Amino acid sequence: MSGSQPGWYPDPYEPPRPRRALLRYYDGTQWTHHTVPAATPWSGPGAPQYAQKVEPTTPDGVPLAGWWQRVGAYLIDAVILAVIGGLLALPWWRDLVDIYVDFIDQAIRDAEAGRESSVDALELQGDVLVPLAVIALINLAVGFVYHVGFLMWKQATIGKLALGLRVRRRDVSGPMPFGTVLTRWGAQYAVTILSLVPVAGSLVSLYVLLDALWPLWDDNRQAIHDKAAGTNVIRVR
Repeated sequence: MSGSQPGWYPDPYEPPRPRRALLRYYDGTQWTHHTVPAATPWSGPGAPQYAQKVEPTTPDGVPLAGWWQRVGAYLIDAVILAVIGGLLALPWWRDLVDIYVDFIDQAIRDAEAGRESSVDALELQGDVLVPLAVIALINLAVGFVYHVGFLMWKQATIGKLALGLRVRRRDVSGPMPFGTVLTRWGAQYAVTILSLVPVAGSLVSLYVLLDALWPLWDDNRQAIHDKAAGTNVIRVR
């Protein structure tokens, strides 16, 4: 195979068998340990016609995670973070509930007395701004420690570990440097702090939606934050 281009080729180590032909990835210098079933099964004597449309991989042949696998991992992580963040921010959640309860009670009293409402919506917005900001900052800090810590330690969060996924640089295997992990986290989560700004909130929501959906049509199955950091989510089982 010397001089051949990187790509998927009939597996030289596995003799073809009926209904179980394999392709093995050649990285341009040597055969790797990554194999996939051929899209067209072995159909008899002679060279089979292989369909070259296979699942996308990293440049060195590691299979990429599917979109639904990524969604599943995200949901597991979201539940974990919601519990931790909710417990840490509990005092401010209570303040927020008290503010809204007082607002509603005053509106009811005014209505029962037959007088014009004395509650001020602008004042309400000012009252809830501080607890909302504190809750958002706590959740952001918890998310930073969780995502950055696990990616530096295990190359995966708990959700990804549970589903057999890992995060790595697209062109280089092995542990990621801190700068790569930080860039990935910032492009995925740090931007959400801008949602506290009224005008920017809609744009942030649109970005988050596009970021989540991007792997569906991207040839390398990268989200926007993956492209920013040069990473891929891969399957290890």
